[in-house]
Amino acid sequence: MRGWLVAGLLFQSVCLSAAERVISLAPFLTDMVIMLDATGQLVGVLDDGQLPPELDHIPRVGGHQSLSLELIVEQKPDLILAWDSGNPPALLSRLESWGIRVLRFDPKTLESIAATVEQLGEALHATERAAQLNERYKAALSQLAVPADADAPRVFIQLWDDPIYTVSGKQLIGDAVNHCGGLNVFEALPGLAPQVGREGVLAANPDLILVLADEGKAVTEWLDRWRRFPQLNAVRQDGLHVLDSDRLVRPTPDVLDGVGQLCTLIARQRELSRTAN
Repeated sequence: MRGWLVAGLLFQSVCLSAAERVISLAPFLTDMVIMLDATGQLVGVLDDGQLPPELDHIPRVGGHQSLSLELIVEQKPDLILAWDSGNPPALLSRLESWGIRVLRFDPKTLESIAATVEQLGEALHATERAAQLNERYKAALSQLAVPADADAPRVFIQLWDDPIYTVSGKQLIGDAVNHCGGLNVFEALPGLAPQVGREGVLAANPDLILVLADEGKAVTEWLDRWRRFPQLNAVRQDGLHVLDSDRLVRPTPDVLDGVGQLCTLIARQRELSRTAN
């Protein structure tokens, strides 16, 4: 530990504006570094098992539950890109106490993704590339926007089954539902991914039930359980669908693909509901 401390103290003399040795501690931040054409500055990344081949030469500093202070310090970073609610707070505080610059990010809205891109662009000396990304992202996001009205479909997002977990309005997916002109039936619940009962979903009577998961037997079984309740609007109006979870959970400009699919389903359900009524 003493060796780590000495190594950390040496970073206090590093110019904070010159981020040349960067470690990313979150997959979405690593994705953004790639989008900003700044992978040449990476000297370490968190390994989530889904890193692209172009990063095969970059040292791994642990996984979500196994980040290593020793491996991080060994890379002599002058900047750590951290996930504020996903990385261990004690680890980040320790790194900061050693004089290592830590930038923390936690985008939970579509708008805050653009702010994250801008901040990363400044930190990685890629402001021009960041501006280009944000120009395209904001334009596409604006085209997808649909104001909520009296015909807004009532949407239930299912993350897991038995127990059932959903999303609140404080989470990125909840914000995306609103952006597409839908109404999240559990928007007001506390937390990011609250647990709900099947009875609660039946009482909310959503027009659209969206399971966020990969296609598979388990997901089919989840939807089949809802089909046992023909009184549900979502069952009566063919409103049971699966969305690829990866397309909506990583807060990067690539989320537009998932938001586009979500908006298409919400628009479709809006028309079906109007026809039914």
